[in-house]
Amino acid sequence: MDVRENSARGVSTLLDATLCLLLVSASAMTLASALHESESEQELDAESADQTAELLTTSTARVTYSAGDRTRTAHDTLAGLLASAVRTDVRAAAPGEPTTANSTFVEAVAQRLNRTLRRTEASVEVVARWPVGRNATTESGIVVGDRPPRDAAVHAAGFVAREVRFTVRTWSATRQREATESRFRTGSQGWSA
Repeated sequence: MDVRENSARGVSTLLDATLCLLLVSASAMTLASALHESESEQELDAESADQTAELLTTSTARVTYSAGDRTRTAHDTLAGLLASAVRTDVRAAAPGEPTTANSTFVEAVAQRLNRTLRRTEASVEVVARWPVGRNATTESGIVVGDRPPRDAAVHAAGFVAREVRFTVRTWSATRQREATESRFRTGSQGWSA
């Protein structure tokens, strides 16, 4: 073998080793940045449940609804409006109570909350429950927002306003939402969220 051939092989081996180290380093950096982005997204989700709960308790809104042949307006915090809607729904379930004005009020509150929730960075579901024994024989409630996907990491915050228990669930807004239309459900028979 010639000395030149050994020298060329040495340079080739050195280039191969350098290229290998460069590729391994690039791979490690890509993995590290992906993990960092995932951690940042989880921190956003954990904070977003608390931030959304705070938004519900501090932001005020006005809803207009029809009550028979009259138009009425209610002004309160978002949580206060939803608590009133839950209480109205419980009263509507009682025998002999008028339901038309009650249902338009509940729908107006749900629409207002859905508009507000769509503006948040995370996907949100708000569950408001009226406990059994407080003028109700069964648990009643209203759910506003999207249902979390089964594979999502869900974060929650809870609070009570006007004897109504609230649960705020959030998850990453970058996930595909299951439903394109906003939803709400209400009721007292066999109710569960």
